[in-house]
Amino acid sequence: MTNPTNLHPSVRQFKVFVKNHPGLVTEVKDGKRTLQDIYEEWSILGEEHEQWQPFLYTEEVQQEQVVESQQEEQETAETNQSTNDTSEEASSVGTGEFIGQLMGLVKKMNVQDLQSHLTQFSSVLGNVQNLMQTFQKPQEPTRRSESDSPFSFRRD
Repeated sequence: MTNPTNLHPSVRQFKVFVKNHPGLVTEVKDGKRTLQDIYEEWSILGEEHEQWQPFLYTEEVQQEQVVESQQEEQETAETNQSTNDTSEEASSVGTGEFIGQLMGLVKKMNVQDLQSHLTQFSSVLGNVQNLMQTFQKPQEPTRRSESDSPFSFRRD
């Protein structure tokens, strides 16, 4: 195994994060997600994002989840009873929430990590282009005219 001191600081932070969220390990073992997917989401969203709350297995969090699920059920029942909202208003609210979530993701994004990923991606593309050029059929050599040859012999 690798020495923990040789790991990148973000990988060390992720390992601590996974230890604090044992539900994520269960997700990986059940085959629902991969560690790579979780790491990518963690690096984009950060460890304070609400998405990670269900994976904390503490009694307080479990009690909060029960209360939240009961509140959501009540809200769902109330929403189903009141059908006075038009579909246009509902879609504009959904769009507003989506934009808000998107802006939240942009604020939490680590620009340096994104830049390094883009640089790596660019170099990979360059390498693929070079590889493709290497294996392409070489162009037919152009024939030299007689006047281009270094030793031109003329007939008398």
